[in-house]
Amino acid sequence: MIEPILHNDMNKVPIIRKNRYKDYLGNGVIGGFFVGLIFFSFLLIKNPFLYSLKAGLVAWLFMIVIFMGIGFTSEEYFKRKAIIRKLQSNKYSFLHDNGFIVHEDLFLEGVYSNYHFRVLPVPDRQGKITGIKYDIIHAFYSFDSDSNDKRKEKNLSGEYFIGDLLFANHCVGYVPKDWEKPDFKENFEGLISILKRENLKPLTINDWESTFGKMLNEEDEIEKNRGQDSF
Repeated sequence: MIEPILHNDMNKVPIIRKNRYKDYLGNGVIGGFFVGLIFFSFLLIKNPFLYSLKAGLVAWLFMIVIFMGIGFTSEEYFKRKAIIRKLQSNKYSFLHDNGFIVHEDLFLEGVYSNYHFRVLPVPDRQGKITGIKYDIIHAFYSFDSDSNDKRKEKNLSGEYFIGDLLFANHCVGYVPKDWEKPDFKENFEGLISILKRENLKPLTINDWESTFGKMLNEEDEIEKNRGQDSF
């Protein structure tokens, strides 16, 4: 039996994630180097070498400051803080009451009726940067050992009374029909009724991440490497 996730203090969600500054610093150093090199090369046409070199170094440092001072502060503090506040709002009170926690990657996760759920907010990029346009609901399941998983998942995907469901890699996801003002209790129970009808059993998130999640991450890395090799 899957143990429910214990209710946690939402305020303990880290606003600034540990070591995230390294990504911004790395991008600033690399991006700034190329910008500085362009400045240096352009100024060198009509200016002394030392002057051009200093200007290039200033441009390099300026880009690092931009990435760290503006990019990092905006994305990793102000935007995250605003979204965390949204995830703590009354809209998600049903989830809070059932022990769901805010993950540091800014989604809600927990267990309801033994099934592990994730509720992933999609930012409203057309409106305020702090807005949430709608939520995607994910649930994780396992088949009987003799099932043809991929073929069965393909056959299961389609339109249901709660919305269009996509089954793949032992995870089902959908945007509920009442996405503007979702009733998470009805959405969860509707999805669970479908899972039980199809004899799809609960799968813990740890088991999913160590198998199918790991496989998907490896496939993403392969695709990224292919993209880099094509340049």
